Amino acid sequence: MKILVLDDGIAGNTTQSIGIVEALNWGYDLFPVKLKGPSYRLPDRKGSVKLISKIIGLLLILKLYNLSYKIFCTFSIKRPPKQDFNAVISTGSYLAPINLAISKKFGIKSICIMTPENVPLKEFNLLIVPSHDMLRYKQLKKLKNVVVTTCAPNRITEEKLTQGKEKILRIINSPDTDLKIGLIIGGNDQNYFIDKPWAEKLLKILHNMAIQKKISCFLTTSRRTPEDVVQFFLENTSDSLFVYREFVGINKTSNYFGILGICDILLVTEDSVTMISEACSTGKPVIILGSKRKKKKIVFDTTIKNLIKDNYCFYVSVEEFDKLPCVIVKSLKHNFSILKDTEKCALKIMEMLSTKKS
Repeated sequence: MKILVLDDGIAGNTTQSIGIVEALNWGYDLFPVKLKGPSYRLPDRKGSVKLISKIIGLLLILKLYNLSYKIFCTFSIKRPPKQDFNAVISTGSYLAPINLAISKKFGIKSICIMTPENVPLKEFNLLIVPSHDMLRYKQLKKLKNVVVTTCAPNRITEEKLTQGKEKILRIINSPDTDLKIGLIIGGNDQNYFIDKPWAEKLLKILHNMAIQKKISCFLTTSRRTPEDVVQFFLENTSDSLFVYREFVGINKTSNYFGILGICDILLVTEDSVTMISEACSTGKPVIILGSKRKKKKIVFDTTIKNLIKDNYCFYVSVEEFDKLPCVIVKSLKHNFSILKDTEKCALKIMEMLSTKKS
């Protein structure tokens, strides 16, 4: 079996697609989708997206499948692959029309992660959607081609964690006796934001903890972390407390799997379902850190409540950051469940491709 993986250049999206294919242990080709033509911006989002993706989606709704693929080929900067594939997989709304156009052209299975908009959902062979999408898109409940995940598929495996730990141990100096805390910091989007006072409060708590207990901190930011927050972390985490720091866009190499593998406990901000999913898939104690909010009620709140209810993590709001040391102690004594979203999706795809009709 061989899968075509579409890549929109957003690491959090592509990671979900590749994670499932790796769990299947099948071969795959990664195709970077880069389109020409006019662009538009989404509110409170970084970057822009090409309008042609929306146009292809409209053609698919009208069942103009051949034309949709021709338009894609015309506006694609790279020549679309023509090898034999059993399925095409992608993540997010932007790539969904491209996914379906390729599927219809070559008669292969289409797998779409996250609920796309402005495309005919029933035409996909499989829709992999997070539980919070079931609340936002009522039409999903009527479809038979849907598999629901708690969070998001990812690439976390025991092997990757072990290899990552071995790699990071070669470049850091952290006594075995130290409690190793991983800080996985997200950033701003249409729902959440992180600012300098938020970061100051978190670091103050960790430094106070270090007075009473030997700890080593491992820090990584994301592409959405605001520049002033990144600068604050750069200037205030160079002491012995932080044995490893990784800043997206600054560090040339990443030891992200190493951070997940070596740490005894993971603190991850609530703004990223992908990062939360990765942390909860490690089997390590996980505490979700509250971010500041642009809205009072956010759809992801339900996801976090379900994660807590199903024993995958604990949660500490911004207002209760002072309780973080106590929650860390409690977490280290707690037996958490391990999230298995990726394996669930892989099993469903194997079932789909093993049957002649879907």
